[in-house]
Amino acid sequence: MVLTVGLVAALAWGLMNREWIVDYVRGVSYQPTSEMSAIRDKLKLTERGEFLFNATQPVLNGRETFNNVCRTATDTEVAVLGCYTGGNIYIYNIVSDELKGIRELTTAHELLHAVWARMSDDERVALTEPLTRAFEANQDLLGKELDTYDIKEKQEELYVRVGTEVANLPDILEKHYGEVFSDQDLVVDFYNSYIKTFREIETEMDNLKAEMDTLSVEIDSLKVEFERAPTWALYYRINALVDEYNARVEKYNADIERYESLNQTVNSSVKVEGV
Repeated sequence: MVLTVGLVAALAWGLMNREWIVDYVRGVSYQPTSEMSAIRDKLKLTERGEFLFNATQPVLNGRETFNNVCRTATDTEVAVLGCYTGGNIYIYNIVSDELKGIRELTTAHELLHAVWARMSDDERVALTEPLTRAFEANQDLLGKELDTYDIKEKQEELYVRVGTEVANLPDILEKHYGEVFSDQDLVVDFYNSYIKTFREIETEMDNLKAEMDTLSVEIDSLKVEFERAPTWALYYRINALVDEYNARVEKYNADIERYESLNQTVNSSVKVEGV
């Protein structure tokens, strides 16, 4: 009788904790590469975070293998950096001195997808209000890309992006993400580290464009003046400004080329030999 009751209790516990058991078995069988182990260490995961990391068995993939697993026929133009599918995390293995932190950030991003998949409806609802507040305070950062997701996917993507890209969160979110990351701000640092290069190029291009516009207006004005009363002083001044304008055009075009090269580096659908 006692044995039967114990067996029933064990079976009941197993059914109630089936997901945890599967995660445990997958976790103890996971053997990360040295690179993946280093990424895990850099993320400074909590005990629960490391448990889920091991359960999802993250791997770094080259272009062809990654595309076979993570890409669909409709997203070939999108820079897919990682995916969480079939209970596993796959990371596009980007190695670039200009994009430091991108693999750590992508791994953290996909890990939060795994956390979301294990949350109950009630847990998700409880996060709706603070996530909405975080979104409203960071629309410039989050808004544009989130608009590309449908309603069902948008809340999950907001949850993941807030947890990996936004610092100084409401207390309830700090506590929640703190169950996975010992230092959530560190994860945001990885995001800022990799996105920094893109932002610096964008800022420089904006500044160059403004300077070119100003020079163009000045050159046109001096040309009109030269046509009315030509002098050698005006002639040399116009030529000097044209040289300045052309130098900025050359730098602007170089920035475009560099920016596109970086975009190709993070886009697994494009074969890139190096940066």
